[in-house]
Amino acid sequence: MFPMGVGTTYNAAFNSRSSTYNQWKLGGSFVMTSKYSTSAAHNRTLLALLHRSVLMALALMLIASCATPPSAPPKPREPVTDYPMPSRDKVEKTDDEANPLDARIVSWNQQIARERGWLFALTELDAVEPELISPKTDAFIRSQLLWLKGNIDESNQLLGALTPDNDEEFDALLAERQRRLWEAGQPVDAAKVALDRLALQAPGEGTVTSSTIFDLLSAATEQRLASELRRTEPSSDWHAWLSLNRAYRQGRPAVLKWLSENPQMRLNPLSLPSGLQTWLESEPPSRIAVLLPLSGRLKAAGQTALDGIVEGVFANYRDASLRPDIITIDTEAAVTGMAAYVQALESGADFVIGPLTKERVAELATADALPVPVLALNRSTQTNTPQYQTDSAWQMLSMSLAPEDEAEQLAHLAWAEGLRNPLVIAPDSAWGSRMTGAFSASWRALGGTLRETALTTPDETDNATIARSLATLSSEARIKEVERAFDAPVDTQARRREDVDSVVLLSPTAQMAREIRPLLRFHYAGKLPVFAPSSVFESDEGITNRDLNGIKFVLPPSALGSSTTTSIPLHALGADAAGLVDHFSQASRTRGTLMFGETGDLSVDSKGNVRRRLKSVVFSRGRPRSI
Repeated sequence: MFPMGVGTTYNAAFNSRSSTYNQWKLGGSFVMTSKYSTSAAHNRTLLALLHRSVLMALALMLIASCATPPSAPPKPREPVTDYPMPSRDKVEKTDDEANPLDARIVSWNQQIARERGWLFALTELDAVEPELISPKTDAFIRSQLLWLKGNIDESNQLLGALTPDNDEEFDALLAERQRRLWEAGQPVDAAKVALDRLALQAPGEGTVTSSTIFDLLSAATEQRLASELRRTEPSSDWHAWLSLNRAYRQGRPAVLKWLSENPQMRLNPLSLPSGLQTWLESEPPSRIAVLLPLSGRLKAAGQTALDGIVEGVFANYRDASLRPDIITIDTEAAVTGMAAYVQALESGADFVIGPLTKERVAELATADALPVPVLALNRSTQTNTPQYQTDSAWQMLSMSLAPEDEAEQLAHLAWAEGLRNPLVIAPDSAWGSRMTGAFSASWRALGGTLRETALTTPDETDNATIARSLATLSSEARIKEVERAFDAPVDTQARRREDVDSVVLLSPTAQMAREIRPLLRFHYAGKLPVFAPSSVFESDEGITNRDLNGIKFVLPPSALGSSTTTSIPLHALGADAAGLVDHFSQASRTRGTLMFGETGDLSVDSKGNVRRRLKSVVFSRGRPRSI
């Protein structure tokens, strides 16, 4: 039977007899220390003793209620009308026990889980008449709900016990396993399953493609890819896939060499995955116009980004005959961003990098058409902007160092570890709102539900905020109530709420993280996994960083390097912009990783925003260590 409850498991058969027994069990954990002598106790009346016994039982139950209170499992009922089941016939039983996997019912329950959570979806599933759902469908759905709950091993065991009766069911089971491996942070293993699905070529929604395999491999670390290559048969298709992905990371010459060495590969040059053929056939621009603030208050920022762009152009176009010319346009001297863009056109530019500020980017984003493609260095504040030209190619992409990318990745990191009930801590500010919003959206997309968000404010101490969010104050209050009732101290300690299994510390500064970390320990949450964005890292603070040992966070690759130049965020952004010029046309053909840059592994979403996937690291002896 699917386990019920959240955070704590309770015995459903909680009658008066078992209640008394449990009170005796609990009583062993709490020692009452009386202020009165033994002789005084003998002078109490039998009625007083009985009264004290009753109070004692009630007190112990009150103390025990510091944890999440038990709740009776919901009684079977009809599914709610907001989620009507798809039309279906009763499952016909034969000698062979017909047991189909009904994708319609699976989708029905998935919608409920997505909108109302796994527990509500389970309740709806339990309300379905057994005759209307096959055992295989029921088990498959329960396996999915166990995954959402965080019972990973039990979920995988239930899924592994299912036997497909046809290729379509086999593909559905493989697709579920592929998804779980991806969510668990195992992209190489997920790609293996995708390759099996490609060989199966089963019909239906979500059919895997060659790009699926390639994009999954692109999410793996170079170390993991190299390790898999070493233990793979060189003549196998799997080895060809791995070596193709490694070649792509090395550049165009390596991919061309791979094509000449793998004529037996099922793929041919006309069907390379993830827009690789478009990338191979693309021509470099002849003149790049760089639109940056080169005067005024943002002059230093503009110059840093420009230095990165120039270095990136020379690094990506080593052949001088292919290297584009670079012209600069000061956006501070132009009236608008569009005026700067027109100036770039008049100078003969066939590609534009910039502008840098949101306001200037927004001015370009509102244009009806952009004859020359633009790679902006910030995200526009405009929501209704032209995305495609008539040939479905991007006319404008937006790069940035948006912290929201990090919040989204933290959601995936916590989820991959099987954690399902995080406490999010963030400042009550515009930055905090952006980060919590991004984390929450990603968490919900994975199937999770946020129970608590603790916002730190100047009006309340951080200690009070953490205590309230972890419910330690209410636990202490209950203990004090018992002590007042008996006029005697209770030998126990307060506890935090038990339905929190991790902490996501969305701290804008390392100092805030150093202040919050000891408070978590004080409020009995010191052993919970903690996740944080890159802002908690200060490269030159090795000693004080030790205060954050054990915290898992994300960092751009440039921050892990030894170069002081590339570690500057705006310099790294400029270098990646120069590299992404070569992949601009490819971006319209794939949602997978386009390049492995200094700011992260770069891809493009459906809105034309360049997304960063940073390195996952953990503080160890005050220094970041790759996970």
